[in-house]
Amino acid sequence: MPDSIHQAFAKKEVEVITIPLNRTVLQPYEYLERDYDWIFFTSSNAVRYFDFTQLNSHAQILAIGNQTVKTLQDLGYDVDFQPKEAFSEGLVKEWLSFVNGKQRVFWPHSFQARRVIYNALTSRGHVVLEKVIYKNEFYPEDQDRLRKLLLNEALDYVLFASPSAWTSFSKVTETMLQLPADFWSRLKIAAIGPVTAKVIEKEHLVAVQPKIYDMPHLYECLLQEIEHEE
Repeated sequence: MPDSIHQAFAKKEVEVITIPLNRTVLQPYEYLERDYDWIFFTSSNAVRYFDFTQLNSHAQILAIGNQTVKTLQDLGYDVDFQPKEAFSEGLVKEWLSFVNGKQRVFWPHSFQARRVIYNALTSRGHVVLEKVIYKNEFYPEDQDRLRKLLLNEALDYVLFASPSAWTSFSKVTETMLQLPADFWSRLKIAAIGPVTAKVIEKEHLVAVQPKIYDMPHLYECLLQEIEHEE
């Protein structure tokens, strides 16, 4: 969390507790595809784990989300296309309307990536080449920290930045018989966007969701919610 955002919460006398529900881990690889028209970066982590010495410099770059774009720009790479909607379904709809002719797309992604992009593009005749370059892991020590937190602290809000973060959280809560009876009724859930919210809402209500699907706007939306309650 940026220091400015942390200070904004502190001014509201809101204590922020951070526990990683997913840590990213490199999936070792040697060879990356070189023959493609587009490369899709669907997260800033994909940028961090990508070996740019193997980039096809003639390909156009697509990036989802402001943070992914910034990460690429910090490395000196321009983004040719950024969908307005920062999730896979929005990407597919906008990009398919943007391109002409069949394209070869290279998509480096996480082990847990959803198949929306692959299925939608291949069904329209585009070629999708892909490589798993990292995975998400919920470390045992982080699981222990979360259990202790849930047992010893009364939480008002919990923020989720991905479906996998919710999966990790649920993995712990489902095994905890000592949770207070009113735990879920008291807790207000914030989700970064509709994909994450959809997964959570299979079981619980999402109270906070920004219109722009990134962490800065999620923090801002939560601050507004807290101000409204005051």
